[in-house]
Amino acid sequence: MTASKRGIALACTTLLLSAAAADTFRVRSTTMVTLDVSSPEAKTAELGYNDALGIVFPRDPLFLKGLEIEVKVPQELLEYRNSIAYGLYSMAEPAPQADRSDYKATQITLQPVPSRLSFVLQIPLIRDHRLKTGPYATVIPYIHDTKSGALLFRLLPVMKVLPDKVETLAFQVKVKPLLTDEGGFRLALTYPSPPAEAQDPVSVRIDEMPVENFRDLQILKPGTHHLSVVSDDYRNEVRVFAVDQAKITELTVAMQDTAPRLFIVAPENAGILLDGQSVQADRDGRVVEPGNHTIRFTIGDYEITRQVEVQKAHDYTVSLTVDVSVTESP
Repeated sequence: MTASKRGIALACTTLLLSAAAADTFRVRSTTMVTLDVSSPEAKTAELGYNDALGIVFPRDPLFLKGLEIEVKVPQELLEYRNSIAYGLYSMAEPAPQADRSDYKATQITLQPVPSRLSFVLQIPLIRDHRLKTGPYATVIPYIHDTKSGALLFRLLPVMKVLPDKVETLAFQVKVKPLLTDEGGFRLALTYPSPPAEAQDPVSVRIDEMPVENFRDLQILKPGTHHLSVVSDDYRNEVRVFAVDQAKITELTVAMQDTAPRLFIVAPENAGILLDGQSVQADRDGRVVEPGNHTIRFTIGDYEITRQVEVQKAHDYTVSLTVDVSVTESP
C-alpha cells in the first residue's frame, strides 16, 4: 500500500470513527412530530434556543424519499451572528419523547444558524433520492435509515453568554415528507369456483407489459394505466385504472367462466321459443351451450324465426322490436 493510499485509508477510518461517536447533551424540552405519507402537509412546531424536535417516521416508508426541515429565524437574532447553531442527530438514546431532556445521539451535522430569516434542510432517506443543494435548500450528505429510529433536530447556543432577548425568541420549524414520483397498484382476482391448479390460470399485463407476480404491489408512475387479464379458462377482462402519487389503488376483478350467454328482448305479449322450448324474455341473460340455436317469436298471427350461432366466451342479444311507419301518400 502506498503512503497516499494509507493516508486515504486513515482519513476514511477517522471519518467513520467521528461519525460513530455519540454526543451527550441536554435540551430544555422536546417536541415530537410524526411524518405521514398519506397526509404530506407540513407540520409546524415552535422551538426555543435550546430545544429539540423529534421526527418519527411511519412504519412503512414506502414512497418516502426524504424529509424537509424549514426553519424561520426570528429577526432579532440577526443582530447576534453565530450565537445559535442547529444540530441533526440519529441513533438517539433513549428514543426521543416529549418529556425527555437528556440524550446520547450520533451527530450528523452541526452548523451555525445562517444569518437570514429562513433556511431549509433536506435529509435523504433512500439512495436514489435525486435531491440537490440549491439556493433554496441544502441537502445533508447523509442517508438516514428509518429503521434506526427517529431523527433529532436541535437548536443550541454556541456563545457562553447570550443576551436575555435571545432566550425568549421562538423559531418556527416546519417538517414535511418528500415523496417519490410513484404510486402503487394492487390487483385481486376472484373466480366463480376455485381454480383446479394452485396457480392463477391467467396472464396479466399492465400497459402491455407482462406482470409475473401480479398479486404483489406494483409500483407505477402516477396517471392512467391499462390492465388486461387473459385466460383460456375464463373470459378476458380489460380495465382502465388511475394511480395517484404516494397512494395505493386497489382493484378487484371478478373472473367469469367462458359459457356463452344469450339475452332475449321482446314485448311482454310475445311468445318465445328457444330451441323449441318456451322461455321468457330475460334481460339478465341465460347460459347456453356453444353452437347453433333457433329462436322463434310470435305476436298474434305474426311469427319470425332467427338462427343464432353462439361461440364460447361471448354474449349475444336477440331483440324483437315492433315499429310503426307513417308515410304521406301523394
